[in-house]
Amino acid sequence: MSDEPVRAAGVPGPPRGRRRHVVGDVVRRVGEMREAEAVSSGGKALLRVVADVVLLLKDLATDPRVPRSEKIVAGLAAAYLVSPVDLIPDWILGVGQADDLAVAALAFRRLLSAAGYDVIYELWRGSDEGLALVLTLAGVQE
Repeated sequence: MSDEPVRAAGVPGPPRGRRRHVVGDVVRRVGEMREAEAVSSGGKALLRVVADVVLLLKDLATDPRVPRSEKIVAGLAAAYLVSPVDLIPDWILGVGQADDLAVAALAFRRLLSAAGYDVIYELWRGSDEGLALVLTLAGVQE
């Protein structure tokens, strides 16, 4: 018996030269995937920061070191945001969402300022860059 692999009769092997074409195609497709990932990574980073902010707000709402009055203000702001009644109707383009954004931003800044740097730093679950962004936008100093 020989050590050569046994092939079934009539079953050809891969065509000559095709392998190089397949490998080149795979390399090209991997490169395209990496480029697409690099372009979309900005959106992923933003979603990650938003998720971290939501977790921070949840933790601040349950933390006993944050004043109750600020928690109530944040809760009222959240109720205003989900309420169908607005000071400026949302159907007015551009301006309609501005009041919602202003209420959310003011309540967020008040809550973070009342909590202070040490509490925020302790409760933050995200990256250092995300923490720096949140502290800068909230105007909280070390």
